[in-house]
Amino acid sequence: MWTSTRKRLRRLEAAWHQPAARSPYFPVVARYYDQVQHEPAYHRLPDQTWEDLNGELLFKLLDATVSRVGQQCLYHRLRSPLADEAALHEFDAAATLLAQQPAARGQALLALDQLTAHEAYYLADLLTGQPLPTLRGARFAPVLALGLLATLLGGFWLPVLWLGTMAFALTNAVFHFWQRARIRYNVRPLLQIGRLHRAGRALHRAALPLRPLQQLAAPLARLGAIVQQVAFFQAEAELNGEAAGPAWLVLELLKMLLLLDVLVYARCQIAVQQHAPAIRTIFEAVGYVDCALAVASFRQRHATCVPHFGPAAEGIQLQAAYHPLVPGCVPNDLTLAGQGVLLTGSNMAGKTTFMRTLGVNALLAQTVATCPATAYRAPFCRVLTSLSLADSLPTGKSYYLVEAETMRQLLLACDAAPGSYLLLLDELFKGTNTQERIAANKAVLAYLQPRGWVVAATHDGELGALLQSCFVEYHFCETVTEEDWYFDFRLKAGPLTTRNAIRLLARLHYPAQVVADAQALSATLATRAQLGSTQLTTSGELDSVADSTR
Repeated sequence: MWTSTRKRLRRLEAAWHQPAARSPYFPVVARYYDQVQHEPAYHRLPDQTWEDLNGELLFKLLDATVSRVGQQCLYHRLRSPLADEAALHEFDAAATLLAQQPAARGQALLALDQLTAHEAYYLADLLTGQPLPTLRGARFAPVLALGLLATLLGGFWLPVLWLGTMAFALTNAVFHFWQRARIRYNVRPLLQIGRLHRAGRALHRAALPLRPLQQLAAPLARLGAIVQQVAFFQAEAELNGEAAGPAWLVLELLKMLLLLDVLVYARCQIAVQQHAPAIRTIFEAVGYVDCALAVASFRQRHATCVPHFGPAAEGIQLQAAYHPLVPGCVPNDLTLAGQGVLLTGSNMAGKTTFMRTLGVNALLAQTVATCPATAYRAPFCRVLTSLSLADSLPTGKSYYLVEAETMRQLLLACDAAPGSYLLLLDELFKGTNTQERIAANKAVLAYLQPRGWVVAATHDGELGALLQSCFVEYHFCETVTEEDWYFDFRLKAGPLTTRNAIRLLARLHYPAQVVADAQALSATLATRAQLGSTQLTTSGELDSVADSTR
């Protein structure tokens, strides 16, 4: 149904201001990223880190894109952090322009509204220069079509040739119906090339001061040739959408007898392969504008700041950083300089959410130049995490083995590029016994600290003493009373000095004997731990003296 431009624009503006909750189908949203993720880049966010940072939920929060192309480019951008300050400032300027100039935003919204069909997801298949799938036996199509025409015309001089015409017609019909389903499947991206061309042309004519749009003149001209060839399939699709009429019947008869769809498909195969760079340039320019629109929408819905990037010597500084996926999230400050950070605190106190807040801020800073904080200053860094591991039933790997393999990959990455990683680690090696867990934690964290910025959460208070030379301690805590308990989710300096786990059991009305036994044993273990810590400190001092005398 035809809708006036004014009504379309009102609808698009309303959707931009308050994007409707939609559930993207990530296998197609990630199609562009999957096509190009093996190309050289500063960083590609690993699957584990993407999951740890709730990447899919974060994408949905930012997804105020209009087009399917924009959705794919936003997903790719969130998983491909940059280390290019000029490019990030340029993207920030684009988002600011589209937020502050309604006329420019309206032109962009209308242009992008042409690429909302589901089939537009498959445009990503045309970007890498890989040929479209080849049809089996397609090389015989010209011979079959020419054979039918030759025998048909020759029959006017030698009627017996019309028997050959009938044979060719039957063969061609069988060949046509054999290939029809394959062609319809393979031409899905081709059907959207015309819309991509129109969207790119509309954005180019809008003369928005965005660098990707200023480079579209030549690619648009080259893509125009493909659009003419694809028009055949576009017309076929439009006719198939209508009730069968004379035009549809004539087209179907010609396709069946002369194998027009097979022949045109073969020509499109060559054209798409030759002009893949032009298609990609337009695709990425259109996606860039849509991403900038989405980020502009995110900024108006959330309190954000523009990140500043400095040298590694200045460390990482965040002020009032919060997690945009947590309603009413309590903001916190943190400065990461030469030392790592060791977080302690009980479950639900906020340790893991705080680490995710750090990761999300670093990720959004280097992808969309936008941070959920009042101030962000940091060097460029690659974010790697180990926050939500699980055992692997299909491979038969225990939790501890999965942990050990994950940490090995982090160690190898830090050795390959020391000083350029932000590592967020939650309760390492909790799949093994206490003694070996503490020992492995101490060894791994001490090894990683000089090679990156490390924030690690633990329940093992002993690690603070073991790592005091290279880690500074912070904690989250809760308050438990006879009537209630609550968390303030505020980051506090120093180690955790209170223990409320057993008091919480009492608050939950555990049997009195269970609570009493737990308190008694806890006191005994605390005394032993204190004696062990004293012995460990003395041993460490003796080792230091021995080292100094060598």
